Amino acid sequence: MTKLLFRRWYFSLPLLLVTLACVAVAAVTVKPDYSSIGHIQFIPPVGTTAKDGTKNPINNRWYDLGYEALANATVIDVTKKSVLEKMVEEGLSDNITVTTDQVPLFAIEVVGDSPEQATATVQYVQKGIADAVQQRQDTLRVSEADTITTLLLDDGTEVEEKGSKIMRVMVVAFGLGLLLTAGVTIGIDALLRWRAGRRPEDEDEATAGSVVGSVPQSGRSGTQISSNYEKTQAVIPPAQPGPKPNDPQQPARPAAGNGKPGQAPAPQQRRAGSDGTYRSQQSAAAGNSPDPRLEQAPADATIVLPPWGWKRDEKAERR
Repeated sequence: MTKLLFRRWYFSLPLLLVTLACVAVAAVTVKPDYSSIGHIQFIPPVGTTAKDGTKNPINNRWYDLGYEALANATVIDVTKKSVLEKMVEEGLSDNITVTTDQVPLFAIEVVGDSPEQATATVQYVQKGIADAVQQRQDTLRVSEADTITTLLLDDGTEVEEKGSKIMRVMVVAFGLGLLLTAGVTIGIDALLRWRAGRRPEDEDEATAGSVVGSVPQSGRSGTQISSNYEKTQAVIPPAQPGPKPNDPQQPARPAAGNGKPGQAPAPQQRRAGSDGTYRSQQSAAAGNSPDPRLEQAPADATIVLPPWGWKRDEKAERR
């Protein structure tokens, strides 16, 4: 993958630059989150005192169950779906967390889009906790002296800015940009390879007519060529007469073979310049008719000549 991106850098580099630009725009345009924390706790009931100065027992079932039971019921009351939807309608944040790890202490954490929204949401939840505690005890007709009350410790005015949202957006944008860059580069590379593989085939198809058409099935001289004209054929030409004596137009040729006097030269074949067939250098005056195999041989036929006029050099072998 990395080698491909480097090899096709003229495609991958612009896409990477666009990705970095998108990440920078996201970092500037996306607003951070703001976190606010508030605390509220239970206050035990005051109770009543008897005439003899002793305290009367607390007549409160929630008090008998313990603060943890009342705290769990209160958390359910303030985090119900209907309550969260009402908070959103009023412009508050529904990203709230209420914990009771240290009973009788409530910890309320809110994440909002602005400091004002986070603070207002914390105060709204604190008021909801106080109202839920009171309502739960009113249903049991608990007297005021035996009622568990709440105490506000802080109202969530201390707000902290969080950049985790910006980091998430930047990571997602950069990851999507890398995937898009890799996908587009791989696609373009595959397309270029496919076109490069198709180009030689197109050139072969374009030149096939001229190459094959230069040697038609009917032959260049008009004669019919057999279907096995491409096979290797052995063509044995007839013997050629020697040059006429005292012929001024016949140039002198060196003797073939080892240079021994009286050694016959090897027969020669030449290709005609226009019809593309092979013809023997036989003389019409000798009365020999042309060999039809030589006349019908195509231009690309393989001619196998016998080793005429060649003798072993026994002296050379002895040396």
